[in-house]
Amino acid sequence: MLKYISMLSSCFISIVFAGALKANIEVMYPNMDGIGGDSIGFHVLELALEKSGQDYFLKLHGPSVNQRSAKKFVERGILSIFDAGYQAELEQRFEPIYLPIDRGILGWRLFIIHQQNINKFSAVKDLVDLTQYIAGQGVGWGDIPILENAGIKVIKASRVSQLINKVEKQRLDIFPLGANEVYGFLDKYRNKNSSLVIDKNLVLVYPFGRFFYVRKGNTTLANTIKLGMETALADGSLQTLLENHQHFKDAFSKANLKQRKRIDIETPNLTEKFKNIDPKWWYSF
Repeated sequence: MLKYISMLSSCFISIVFAGALKANIEVMYPNMDGIGGDSIGFHVLELALEKSGQDYFLKLHGPSVNQRSAKKFVERGILSIFDAGYQAELEQRFEPIYLPIDRGILGWRLFIIHQQNINKFSAVKDLVDLTQYIAGQGVGWGDIPILENAGIKVIKASRVSQLINKVEKQRLDIFPLGANEVYGFLDKYRNKNSSLVIDKNLVLVYPFGRFFYVRKGNTTLANTIKLGMETALADGSLQTLLENHQHFKDAFSKANLKQRKRIDIETPNLTEKFKNIDPKWWYSF
């Protein structure tokens, strides 16, 4: 009898253990450009999985990949997920999770300018004034059609260093970047004796954000992430993460967004799914 009970106990333990292994589903995240583990996407995903209360665990995929490769790997099932700035066409290839992991901060743009133009930009009051000036952006950046749709002329370059150099030589007037990234970009790329500064008067705002995308049909993972992100937004932990993350904290500690003249422009060709994002997700004050 004792032997029978022991056998039943062993069998029960084996079933529970096997079930636990099965429930602990691995989520594979891309090592984007070799810095995936430091990215805001990795940390928000980690938070969302934790807050979901589900049995998922997060793992960083070893090899460094670019975004193009990451997308292919998600389609093949090698990776579980990637994150990227909004692009309408991605809806056709992937299951989008339209909860902005950055709360739309990437759509709050500050300008790198030449210090000789500080007074000019201090006098800018609206979009009409701003369209007098030429902006620089990287080739293929999703912001280009947004700026051009607003009537802002854009000069393109293949590297950030080239755009910084063009502002330095006053071949273009502004280099718009996200409020979270502009200070780091300027520190990294300007020369030691640079005459470049970040304009203190303006912030250009348009509907934009960074989102997670999973393989088509992977609604279980998508719903798990949605649940965790909703919880993280509601309890304030998502905002706390953004305010303390090395790649986002500048937007809240240096940018002085509340004190700036805000100019709003439209993002063309927004899909209905994007338009239906709950307003609570967009950063405001």
